[in-house]
Amino acid sequence: MNWRLCDTSHRLLVSSSVDFFCEMSAGNRVSENFQVLAPTVKIPLTDTFNLPLSQQGKICGFFEAQFFRCMEAYGAKLGRKYCDLEHRDFQECITQDKQKKRFNAIRMERRKQWLQGNRDTPFEKDLVQPGHFKPDYFSNNRIH
Repeated sequence: MNWRLCDTSHRLLVSSSVDFFCEMSAGNRVSENFQVLAPTVKIPLTDTFNLPLSQQGKICGFFEAQFFRCMEAYGAKLGRKYCDLEHRDFQECITQDKQKKRFNAIRMERRKQWLQGNRDTPFEKDLVQPGHFKPDYFSNNRIH
């Protein structure tokens, strides 16, 4: 077995998995090698099967397009440096980490106020009904 020291975690690891664990201990959630699935052989059928993996036509499609446009302009090596902002925006849109943290912070603050006695209930009484959280942009075109 080949053992090698990981620079960031200072642990001995098997050399086949060293790169993956070194990148994970450096603060990356997912290694860049595991973010994109690329086929070994490129045929038209692979394009069909890769369509569900892309964000085209979804809410994160704009961020994906901006990221890949930037990567195409700078190339693979320089793109990692100069397209970091687009990459972070794209990852945030997919994972929604900031939105989840904001939700939990608001929830914990309301619970804290409820426990202190500043609120009657920990949550609002008049909740938005399902299907009514978006404004009806087409209300002027309705036939009455």
